[in-house]
Formats: sequence, structure tokens, C-alpha cells
Amino acid sequence: MVNLNKTIFALLLAATGLCGCSQNEDLDASNEGEATQGVTGVVFRLQTNTSSGSTRGATAEDTDNRSQGTPAEYQVNNARVYLYDNPTKLFVKSILLTNLTKVAGSDASGMIVYETERVSVPQGTYDIFVVANSDKDLTKDKEDDFLANIDSMTYAKGLITDISKGVVMANRASDNVGVVLKNATEKAVDDNVVSIVLERVLARLDIAKGSDKYTLTDKSNVTSYATVTLDRHYIVNLSKYYYSFRHTAVLKTFEEPAWSLSQNFGGVNDVNGYVIDPYFFKKTINATNFDNQDKYYQNFLGDAKNPNSIQWTNFKPATPSTDVNYYDPAYFNTAYCLENCMLQPAQKNAYSTGVIFDARFEPNGVYHLNAGGTLEFITNKSNYPEVLYYYDYKFYDSTDALAAALGVSSVTSGNMDLYQAKKFQKADDGYHCYYVYWIRHLDNYKNTEMGVMEFGVVRNNLYRMIIAQVSGLGDSEIIVLPDKPDEGETNLKVILNVKPWIVRDLTDIVL
Repeated sequence: MVNLNKTIFALLLAATGLCGCSQNEDLDASNEGEATQGVTGVVFRLQTNTSSGSTRGATAEDTDNRSQGTPAEYQVNNARVYLYDNPTKLFVKSILLTNLTKVAGSDASGMIVYETERVSVPQGTYDIFVVANSDKDLTKDKEDDFLANIDSMTYAKGLITDISKGVVMANRASDNVGVVLKNATEKAVDDNVVSIVLERVLARLDIAKGSDKYTLTDKSNVTSYATVTLDRHYIVNLSKYYYSFRHTAVLKTFEEPAWSLSQNFGGVNDVNGYVIDPYFFKKTINATNFDNQDKYYQNFLGDAKNPNSIQWTNFKPATPSTDVNYYDPAYFNTAYCLENCMLQPAQKNAYSTGVIFDARFEPNGVYHLNAGGTLEFITNKSNYPEVLYYYDYKFYDSTDALAAALGVSSVTSGNMDLYQAKKFQKADDGYHCYYVYWIRHLDNYKNTEMGVMEFGVVRNNLYRMIIAQVSGLGDSEIIVLPDKPDEGETNLKVILNVKPWIVRDLTDIVL
């Protein structure tokens, strides 16, 4: 039976026949038996469409601006409920819930309702853990071992594009602790309603460009010297492993805590509070030594030195400038990834998740050193050289022309950096440059001071990036500086909205 007044923001799941201890059951249908002495009927109410919470570092910054999800992002195909005895911390029962039936007409109320029979469970006080859309059975005899043996879960790939089989979700392990399940008559069955909030182990990344072309101007912001087209992007440093239940800790050093249910499986402390991923304590301050030998990261930044080896993702068409609708999903490339978090001093390029952009640029003119030793401005594109040199908002067709502009006798590839000049080799489709943007989770709005959890990716959040402006020319190659912190200037102005990942439909399953 369905009680909609009790199921706001909830997804109800059911199981049958919880009669003995230390047993697993796979449930497709209902339990026809009545509750007997020592056994009670229970409703597990699982909410799949909430944000990651209201605690600092674990949730989105603009919590009033929420994003609607898609059916694939919130669907529950199955869920396993783990029951541990609260006083002894010993395993009692796990139940796999499948074959969930949608209640006809429930869409009209804005809620999608699934209904099964209710569950019979031994009376007692329980710590309850739930994992949805996973084929893993995490059962251990002791609760501590259960929580300690959740480190090897993997999505195999760091960048997930197909979620048609559902997203792995779990409750926060400290949320449903000490739940008393007492004897209840059928009329008073709601006395044993257990509300479970599920959060996805994935984060969602949306990337879009605000224009097809961007105009580059000099420091006076008046004279245009080139136009840039962002063609493709590539997401780097994507974790492949995850904790089934979210880990948190208060940290000042790299000392790994002894994991405690009450201290490390709930909210994030406002002072030095972190979300922890399985690789967190291997991300050392000396990032230069990190080479990803164990292949924890997919699309490792250190492997991106050769852009020809990168599998780029093309941008979708930008929105028309006269009718900009950045929130239309059609204008975004969407992908999903796992948590990637670091201690404050370790928030460096070797570890952080970022987006590399491949852009084509077209100079508005090139300077040529003629036979008379004078620099002349060429605007005929057919005369643009195979090798182009850039310095101080101007382009030159030779090192001799660049040297003349600098007022020096000669310029070589070895001393170009001295003058902050750049060299570009023409490709079949023109000249290319590269930009890198590092994903911020919690901006402290201090460009010279790294904040706790400032750079990172946290589960159950949506990171929506719109390239609003390109203010300068990118690099001629993908620059890999592992020990460089993420803080600093960038030639990209990115509108980044970190959102609670909310879906429109509220899905109830009644047991």
C-alpha cells in the first residue's frame, strides 16, 4: 500500500522474508507470511534524487540552482540492503531487491511510485546500509570489516558515458545507525518506516562553449589580433576506483585516520574537512614523482604530452548569441566520473581533474621582414607561413622578423622562452593552441591562496562548465607541469556552476 504523505522526496524499496541471522536473500516478489513473534514488517524508503547535503565541501555552492536529472541518472534497477546488529556490530541479513513494479498513474502526481510487499525482519536495533545498481555483494561478518572492505570497487573506466544500466548509489553510512525495528501490526506498519537517502558515487560533468569563435584583443582591449575556435576537449586525471560509501575526515597532514563510522562516514567539517577517495593518501605534495604506474587515473595528464595520442571529444554547436540558453542539455557534452580529492598542499596538476581544450586560431595579420629590413604587415592568408612566431599580441613569419621586433641580433628555439615568445607549427586545418582548465569544487575566491577542497570532484554533484571568454592565446603544446598548483591565471574565463544533482521525479517504492 502507498502512503504518499510519508514519501515526499523518497524512493521506497521492499524485500521479503527476513527470518534468520547471517543470511542473504535475493528477492523478486513478496513475502506472503504474517509477522510472527520476534519478527516485524518493515518499509525501506530510499530517496535517489537528493543533493549531496548541506555540509561544506560535500555539496554544491549554489544550492538554490538545481539541475533536473535524466531517468537513467535516478533509476533504481536493484538495491541490496545490509543489516548489522547495532549493539554487537555483527551481520544479520542482506537482501537484494529486484523486480520493482511501477504503480500505474503515479507520474501524474510528479512522483514515480514502485510497489512491492513489505519486509519481515527480526526485531532489533540495526545499522542499515544500502547500495543500489551494483552487482557486488559486500557482506562481511563484522561491520568494521564491511566498511573496511569497500576500497576496491571500480568502474573500470574513469570517464563513464553509458549509464543506461543505472548509476551505483549508496546511503551515507552514518545516516541510518541505531534504527529500532519493533513489533508492528499491519495497521501501524508505518512505525517501521526506514527512510534511506541514496547518493550517486558518480559526479556529472557538463561542458559547453558559449560561442563558435572568440576574438582575442591586445592589452588595450581594443585591437584584435586573432580569432579562436574551440574545437575539442579532453578530460584528464579521472579516477577509476571508488568507495561504496562516502568517506570524510578532518585532516591537517597525510596521516590516514582509523576509519570510524561516527567520524568518517557522514558530513564534512567546516574546518579542514575533506571528502576522501581511495587514492587520497598517495597524492603527495611532491607531485613530480607521481607517474601513475598503477593506472589509477585514466587519461593521466602526464600521458598528454603528445596531443596526437589523445582521443578528443568534439564540441556540440554553440548556442546562438541572440538566443543563449546555456541550460539546455543539447548544448553540453555530458560525461560522468568518480571522486578525485586531495589534501590542500597536494592540489596540483599531477592529481587534479581538468579539461584540456584544443583550439584553432587564425591571425588577423602576420609581420614579415622584407629585403629592406623593414617589418611589413601581411593579411593575405595564403602567405601565412608553416611556422608562426608569437610575441606581445603580434605574429611573425620568421625568427628574423621576431628578432627585429625584439631589437636583438637573433632569436633561436633555445632562447624564445626568455622573451616569452611562442612557436606554432601549422597543421592541415590551420594553427592550433591548447588551454587547460582545472575543476574547482569549492572556490575560496583567493587567487593566491589554496583552499581546502577548492579543487576536486565530489560524488553526487554536477559540474557545469561554460567557456564564456578566451582572453589570450594558448600554448603551442600541452604543457605538463605536475608540481604546479591549480591556482593561477588562465586565458579562459569559465562560468562554473557546481550544483546539487537533483532530479525532477520523486520515486517511491513501497514494501
